[in-house]
Amino acid sequence: MTAPGQDEFFDNLLSDFLDESSQLIDRLNDNLLELDEWAKLAAEDESAILDADLVNDMFRSAHSVKGLSAMLGLPNINCLTHNVENIFDAARREELKVTSHVVEVVFKSVDLLGAMLTQLRETSSDDVPCDEMIDQIKAVLEQTGSVREQTSQADAEAFLTTSDDQPVADTSPVADETVGADAIRAEVAVLFAGVADEAEIPAKYCSIFIDETELAVDELSDVLLAIDSGVGETAEAATKTLLVTSHRIKGSAASIGLNRPARLAHVMEDILQEIRDSGGVVWGDLADALLPCVDGIRVYVQQLKQGADKTDSFEELTVDLLSAWRCRDGSDSSPTATAPAESAQAAVVTPTIAPGLDDEGGYRMELVFDQNLPLSTLKAQLLLEKVSRVGEVHRSVPCYEDLDRLEHVDSLTIDISTDETLESLYSLVDVSGVVSAKIFTREEPIKAAPTREVAPPPVQAAAPVATPAPAKVEHSAPVTPPVAEKKTLTPAAPPAKAAPVATKPAESTAAADRTKATDALAKPAETLRVDIERLDQLMNLAGQLVINRARFEQLTDGLRESLPHKSSQHKMANVCGLSGKLLQMIDGVDPATGKGQSEWNAIKSHIRMLHADLESIARENSRYATLRNRSNELHEAVHQLERVSDGIQKCVMDTRMVPIGPLFGRFKRVVRDVSRSNGKDIRLDISGEKTELDKRMIDELGDPLIHMVRNSADHGIESPEVRKAAGKPPQGTIKLDAFHRGNSIIIQVTDDGKGLDPVLILRKAIDKGIVDAAEAEKLNNQQILQLIWEPGFSTAEKITEISGRGMGMDIVRSKIENVNGVVEVDSTPGKGATFTIKLPLTMAILPSLMTRINGETFALPIESITEIVRIPRHDFQTVQGVQTASIRGRVISVVRLHELFDGEPEPQTGTIGATDATVVVIGQEGRELGLAVDDLLGEEDIVVKSMAENYENVVGLSGACIRGDGRVALILDPSAMIDAASQRRNSPIGVK
Repeated sequence: MTAPGQDEFFDNLLSDFLDESSQLIDRLNDNLLELDEWAKLAAEDESAILDADLVNDMFRSAHSVKGLSAMLGLPNINCLTHNVENIFDAARREELKVTSHVVEVVFKSVDLLGAMLTQLRETSSDDVPCDEMIDQIKAVLEQTGSVREQTSQADAEAFLTTSDDQPVADTSPVADETVGADAIRAEVAVLFAGVADEAEIPAKYCSIFIDETELAVDELSDVLLAIDSGVGETAEAATKTLLVTSHRIKGSAASIGLNRPARLAHVMEDILQEIRDSGGVVWGDLADALLPCVDGIRVYVQQLKQGADKTDSFEELTVDLLSAWRCRDGSDSSPTATAPAESAQAAVVTPTIAPGLDDEGGYRMELVFDQNLPLSTLKAQLLLEKVSRVGEVHRSVPCYEDLDRLEHVDSLTIDISTDETLESLYSLVDVSGVVSAKIFTREEPIKAAPTREVAPPPVQAAAPVATPAPAKVEHSAPVTPPVAEKKTLTPAAPPAKAAPVATKPAESTAAADRTKATDALAKPAETLRVDIERLDQLMNLAGQLVINRARFEQLTDGLRESLPHKSSQHKMANVCGLSGKLLQMIDGVDPATGKGQSEWNAIKSHIRMLHADLESIARENSRYATLRNRSNELHEAVHQLERVSDGIQKCVMDTRMVPIGPLFGRFKRVVRDVSRSNGKDIRLDISGEKTELDKRMIDELGDPLIHMVRNSADHGIESPEVRKAAGKPPQGTIKLDAFHRGNSIIIQVTDDGKGLDPVLILRKAIDKGIVDAAEAEKLNNQQILQLIWEPGFSTAEKITEISGRGMGMDIVRSKIENVNGVVEVDSTPGKGATFTIKLPLTMAILPSLMTRINGETFALPIESITEIVRIPRHDFQTVQGVQTASIRGRVISVVRLHELFDGEPEPQTGTIGATDATVVVIGQEGRELGLAVDDLLGEEDIVVKSMAENYENVVGLSGACIRGDGRVALILDPSAMIDAASQRRNSPIGVK
């Protein structure tokens, strides 16, 4: 079946569902592995006790997926998860014995559920056949008679599929189900009759309400899930948190005119208040009924956030909630059901005289509400809170605690002592919903404010909330959006109705209460979902900033080089000084004879002119000092720009980084399946789960790591019998580890199996024509091990469903190199093998060594460089037509770039060995190549750009980058260059 209409709102909900469900499935798989181990233990020891928390956690995961899929209208996923949930429910009720067969059925069900989610992600449809799997689940349940249909009592989300004439829940152990359900529906219909949201909601308040309520529903969900699993805070504390948070949602929604969610939250609050007052706790079935209410409010907020038409199932949710409440309570009454009667009683209440009214500054305030005011009790509470801020409230009728239990009030009477003026008090209560106000004073018996009409929506009721808490009440988290100091009030206990509602506390007590409330309710961390495309755009902009920074650096360097050296000023000053002294000497000379006088005068004239010119040049030259100072300031500004751009680059990179733990978690299931199929006992140890990698890199690493883990489990780890014979423990171990090393991320897959046999590898390589016999004689063990990365290579004696087809390790290397990584293997026969993957921190910005070759600039990834050496020409040797050099005891082939691309050398470079050469050694030990370069330009962070189509398939190039001067430099692919160098004797280098 195709999912519902693909509007923008549904797409967002679907995306959230896929993300959350994927995490829940991963959690199910992890827990199933633990349950599988327990089932094995229970088969040998019947006294083994099942971990109830483990089963409850799995039940909750399945329940969550089921509820989410029901709300999105995904029947296949919903039906399958409901049946899986039934297995967990039967197990936790001890109606079903958990065996390895039961666990295997659930494993298959979770696998099918994963396939459904994949189908849903790709086609927006969950149309994957699941009838056969459901039959298997029912067969397991039928053995113990544990089959349960998907009814509203068993399913918290049944309102999506249950018709009105079906029983919703038991209302009493002896009552007729249909009659009880109809009675509750009729009661709820009256409760929601005429309740509608206001047509216009203030945008500035709405956005704050959305942010606040999203946090509130998350808090409710967390507490309810903790109650269900039996972990977290105490039952009393959990009930208090639920009560305060429900009250917060109710007040926030009502204050901006969202009356329908406020009504549902009010019902939740009433039930929780009753539980708290009676000293009870929230039980499992009630938590199951409260969770869909929370989900319903969450969906409503999402609709509000997206600007979509608001549709809700609040009435159906209330029916289910009251059914669960009455089923446990065993009575026909509830706080909600009795509200209309109490409302009528409240309407005729008469004020009583306050003892403090005759005191100086005493007032009585009589407020009359609009008869059609929705949630008038909330309005009265807000007014009480507001009034208590300016004085000492002695009494109110109805009192604050009773307002929580009433459905409607027509008037409110408040006795208060305050220093405020009468006019200030009138202004204080001049809010929407109050049609008239009368204030009595000691000096002036009666002064009535004029009746005034107000707009129907009580939107302005938000303003009165910014009040400190009166005494004998608790502080809670914020109530309404548009306030600076957000406080709301919840009664700590139900006192007698004659008790005063509040007294003004001492400042120290109030401060202590506020501190305590702040400590008790820590502000949740704020998160924001951002599309990966936006992060890509931001990364591109950060890359452009890096390019511009490099441009500035080149400009400042060029400017510095263009300026004359400071010594030139000294030289100019010296010349001017000498010319001046020469003039003085000439002026002091009086030739004895007049012979040559004219020539002498001419010399004097020329020297004076030269001196004048030199002084002029010296004055101009002095300006260079100022220019040099400006150049230094520019250099400092560029340095600051570098720091800022580095910070932006790091920040953007961090937003793309995600922990590698979830990726590692997938392999628990892989190891488990291989162990079962091969009869092996394998333990997977995982460390470094919190190490972070670029999200796109994580996505690319899934397949390569699965190949490695499968090979280690299938071919590396021996059977228990073989391990015992070799003196090893029967249980094999595969270790997954991730950690930082310098500017790289290292991922290692290590096993303690039989390891890799170099002799066998070499023989297979010769048989498959990967190397010839002559080449084989020159390879050391480390080089032989690297042959496993060659296409088609396999040492498996037989092909299995898991591995052994020779199609794995070359793909592993290819995929890792696609993310600018390198991989190598190390092994000791009989002791195990270690696969090491070395990756850059990100795929977008690459630290590189810039080189000049044949007059062009090329970039080499820093991570692929082993070392850089200067080799004298007499150290080069020719081996079978290939130039080689001995570097630290290793014989390494050395090439020039034109040789790999079948080009002609530049006249000035000549051939290797004719002159001394700078050689950059790339690759890793056992698979290295020396690249002769003309010049080293330094290290740079380059922004990787894709190349045009005609360059994409050129062997040896992985991309391009734009340098600071605007020129394009090609990025060399070290792995492809090594492959090309090893093959160039047999064929010219072409395209991939």
